[in-house]
Amino acid sequence: MSEEEIFIIHPKDPSAIIRLQDPTIIEQLLEQPMTVIAEVLAGFFSSGNGYWAAGCKLAQAALKGRVFQQFALEFKQLRAKGAIPDDFAEKKYGAKTWVELMTTLDEETPDEDRAEALKAMFYAVNKINSTDAERILNYQLFQISKELTSGELLLLKAIAEFNTMHPGGAGPANSNFVREVSKLLGHNVTALIRKDIRKLLTTSLVASGSIIGDGYSPSDPTGASVTDFGHQFIENLKSYSAVLKKPA
Repeated sequence: MSEEEIFIIHPKDPSAIIRLQDPTIIEQLLEQPMTVIAEVLAGFFSSGNGYWAAGCKLAQAALKGRVFQQFALEFKQLRAKGAIPDDFAEKKYGAKTWVELMTTLDEETPDEDRAEALKAMFYAVNKINSTDAERILNYQLFQISKELTSGELLLLKAIAEFNTMHPGGAGPANSNFVREVSKLLGHNVTALIRKDIRKLLTTSLVASGSIIGDGYSPSDPTGASVTDFGHQFIENLKSYSAVLKKPA
């Protein structure tokens, strides 16, 4: 390790980490890869000092800092590219989505997939030249993104891929729907599909004639199709990724 990394492990005042009163410690942690942070904290936990709660708090602070740092960088890029107007906070749902996004990032520290969905829907609401109707629609998707887990997000994409491979969507012809989608996801665990599809159905991102028609009773859906609402959600994810890659 470099001298800087050694300093993180053995600071001059270890109690500064416990109290989280030395900002340089957090700054140095944020500059390191997550694997280095994990090693540092593992060493701290194994030192036998008994400060487990403080160590966990430090780990959470480092992860949360990374999430905010990443969004701050992406937001600056969006502004620099003119993708979000300077007065976005004055537009419909502008300030509201900003506050709600910051609150979710702070209180929940979402994983990478959830954070990406949240940021994508925030961008969809506030992007340049959006009409009020588009902001209203995308604000609903922003609210849904706060409810979804990473597993449900991945399932939505997998169902969209399944629909492309099997035109026609739901129906008896796709009786192996659950098994095939589980293979697309790579885990081959059909129980996860049955679990995660329920939220996609209740949020209207996905529709299945068999499940909806029978009052949500079948334990093994015979098929499902991404709705126009769901396709808009996926399109927002793609648009956000595309605009970040676009040169300033």
